Amino acid sequence: MSAKSQFLTDSTRVTADLTHRERIISAMDKYRVARGSTQGAFQDWQEARNIAAATKKAAISRLHEHLIEFERNATSRGTVVHWAKDSDEARAIILGIIRRRNAKRIIKSKVMTSEEIHLNELLEREGFGVIESDLGEFIQQLKNEAPYHFVFPCMHLSREEISELFEDKIKSAPSNDPEELTMIARRWLRDKYLQADVGITGANFIVAETGMISITENEGNARLTGALPKTMISLIGIEKVVPKLADLALFLPMLATAGTGQPLTCYNTAYGGPKQPGEADGPEEWHVVLIDNHRTALLADSEQRDALQCIRCGACLNVCPIFKNIGGLSYGTTYQGPIGAVITPHLRGLQDWKHLSGASSLCGACTATCPVKIDLHHHLLQSRRNAAKEKPDALEGLAWRLFARSINQPFVYNLGTKLAKFAQPLHRLVSATPLDPMRGWTKSRAAPQLAKQSFKDWWRARSTGARMPPSAAVKGARVPPPAKTAHADEGIRTPANNSRDITLARIREALSDSPPIQYQASSTQQRSVLPSVHDLTAQFAQNAATLRADFFNLPDETAAKAKLLELTQQHGWKKLATHQGTLTDALVPRSLPLLDTTHGYDVTELESCDVGISECDALIAQTGSVLLTSRSGGGRALSVLPEHHVVLARRSQLLADLPAAYELLHQRYGASWPSLMTFITGPSRTGDIERILVLGAHGPKKLTILLW
Repeated sequence: MSAKSQFLTDSTRVTADLTHRERIISAMDKYRVARGSTQGAFQDWQEARNIAAATKKAAISRLHEHLIEFERNATSRGTVVHWAKDSDEARAIILGIIRRRNAKRIIKSKVMTSEEIHLNELLEREGFGVIESDLGEFIQQLKNEAPYHFVFPCMHLSREEISELFEDKIKSAPSNDPEELTMIARRWLRDKYLQADVGITGANFIVAETGMISITENEGNARLTGALPKTMISLIGIEKVVPKLADLALFLPMLATAGTGQPLTCYNTAYGGPKQPGEADGPEEWHVVLIDNHRTALLADSEQRDALQCIRCGACLNVCPIFKNIGGLSYGTTYQGPIGAVITPHLRGLQDWKHLSGASSLCGACTATCPVKIDLHHHLLQSRRNAAKEKPDALEGLAWRLFARSINQPFVYNLGTKLAKFAQPLHRLVSATPLDPMRGWTKSRAAPQLAKQSFKDWWRARSTGARMPPSAAVKGARVPPPAKTAHADEGIRTPANNSRDITLARIREALSDSPPIQYQASSTQQRSVLPSVHDLTAQFAQNAATLRADFFNLPDETAAKAKLLELTQQHGWKKLATHQGTLTDALVPRSLPLLDTTHGYDVTELESCDVGISECDALIAQTGSVLLTSRSGGGRALSVLPEHHVVLARRSQLLADLPAAYELLHQRYGASWPSLMTFITGPSRTGDIERILVLGAHGPKKLTILLW
């Protein structure tokens, strides 16, 4: 069955399923309410969109420069960077790494590019065990379905359906409680993390300046995937680049606001290499696979190039009336909704996927909601035009020629309308049957009715007899042909050596029609649009409470030490994990069994600890976040593997906002970056089951912060 036929079959079925539609609409209503309040906290959301769009547009205009800079900075710290010109090459690279490492068990965080290249199917066919760790993706894997939505992979399933799925696939007890279902998945997946040989991630952003990638998530599964396996592989589209680390100060809250309606997602983590000297943990090897896979074909299309600015927030799906009715799986492709309808024809072929551009009401809601201002609804029109130009439909062309001829001959036109009026009652006899010539329309809606009186007759009846002169411009008028658009590999000349050179040559050729753009938003610009900050301590306390973190504002170190001892007794902690540091050495009780992660540790022993106690680099009042690194926080896993995370901080570490946090990181680590830097914003969480919030998806169920 063709992609179009499958689309029509699936979308017709889903549209008729009222329960399914109600479930999706309910989820979208929750998103709309959450996004409304969070977006309203920005001082100027529209200007934030302008800055984000300008940053991405400039980055794309110098894509080859930024990718080379990323490669240079990443490899300087031991990262291995691979280039894949297509899906076959990307799969071969990843398979080769896994085989060379003699790996058997693979854990994955959410990786949309792996869906794009059908990586799981290949690895399973080759005999490797591959487990999706994101809760929604895990559920979809058990169901043998693709993700339903960019951000909410299983939003179409009820808790009852998920319970039945767990009973069947992982032999759990039945439960209709979203929290218990989440804990079932947590317990089942925990061993998979501990046993995994390879962790595979994607990325939300590539940072050229530092050779890092940034991953945004809520559950903590990506952090565990990047902490515990000995080998880490990141598969990333070449378009994900931003020039500077400080650009994330705006992009991270905008992605969270547009994607889930949060001020900031729970974990925003920058990875800067494999385990570095002196660090407690992390992979021995980190491989980054940069994939083209026809992205340069989209880059060569100057009309639709801005689609590469997409940050995969899913906002256009959430407001699209078509998506709400036909659902995500009907699209039959990795990228659904309006953005999927724009980019999929470039990635998989215009003629096979041109029908997606017709799955739109052209209402413009997608364009209005996009945080990076992609002109989506106009791109859908352009795709329709390009498809018609590339391969005209003979029957459609004949119909338009006949219409053009009749409209230019009043006698023929008038005769045609009179015959149509005569045939209209007869059409009702065959409407929506196989004999109906209009059945493509009438099987799902009523046939349009001709007016009882034409405009010409109405005018003649009401005028004084004066006649309107025919427009000379109408007769013989022709619509100008559409501008030439670029298609895959058209006019591209590349050296036949390696994929790095081929990809960079494709990029240069694609951008040859436009000069590079110089643009860099300042921290002052970022602060002028982000939520404002006033009383630092009060605002941090308010945000922490909203995030369901426990925050204690204490007078001095003595009080902090007493509070930590009180918490130990209150929670009944039997075994603690911590690291060496000024604050931890002074405050952590030594009367209980203690695991020190500073110089390495046994991962099963860390997993058995009741609490991880760490220092940090800063607290962020604007978002209620904790900033720590693999150096300041005792490694990658101490703050995410135990069920409870306690953070110790001095009042001098409290910063106003995200721009200040990135300024601090540059000052402290600019000469020698750690392999991990993360913003922790509340305890681990998920809303994948019926959009109901559950804490402790994969990371800590509780977060406690002591400040003095």
